[in-house]
Amino acid sequence: GGGAGEFAFVSDRTGIPQIYVANVDGSRVRPITNISDGACQPDWSPDGQRLVFVSPCAAVTSDGIHKNASLFLVDVDGSNLTHFTSAPGGDFEPAWSPDGLRIAFTSLRDGYMQIYTIDVETGDELRLTETSKANQEYARQPAWAPFGNQIAYSYRRYGAYQIWVMTDTGQTPEQITQSGYNVWDTNPIWGADGTIIYYNQNGLSNLNRVWLMSILYENRPAVGVNAEL
Repeated sequence: GGGAGEFAFVSDRTGIPQIYVANVDGSRVRPITNISDGACQPDWSPDGQRLVFVSPCAAVTSDGIHKNASLFLVDVDGSNLTHFTSAPGGDFEPAWSPDGLRIAFTSLRDGYMQIYTIDVETGDELRLTETSKANQEYARQPAWAPFGNQIAYSYRRYGAYQIWVMTDTGQTPEQITQSGYNVWDTNPIWGADGTIIYYNQNGLSNLNRVWLMSILYENRPAVGVNAEL
């Protein structure tokens, strides 16, 4: 994002999480936010001129849920700070679409984690997932395919997280990985050409041990062909 070879990151070097931008060699580190409640989870707009992020960042649970948080927009130079969403419960885990027109995010506005998109220009929102609250089924961590027509996400059902994919309007959800009660698959991200989905896998018997995994999207029915990297 920003200029060539820049990255955004979160640091608590001032005592509370804030967003910074730096060159990839670590030079020219500069703060982008100065918010009393903190700022975290930045994601670039495709043109590299803006960031979407989450605040507040203090009240985060052990499983990464940001209660009562909202989405904010800011220019890469720290100007034009905009409070973008405001809903009961909390909005977090934003992901900007490849065409720059929408942002997908996880929301607690329904009382449990579900995935929405919001139109950057109009503010129109669309709920993409309809999982069972009664069965404690949650959808979170949306990740856009590079062509913008699909979204991968983490889906918790039967007490375990799996990787699923749906269209960018929430249609035809399909399971990509088959995790069990002792293994969770989370944090999906697409490869640049849209053929591979990378994700984290960890065993519940040892939460500190995490593997980076990959699966070819074309192999999605054969959920046992995951490859450890």
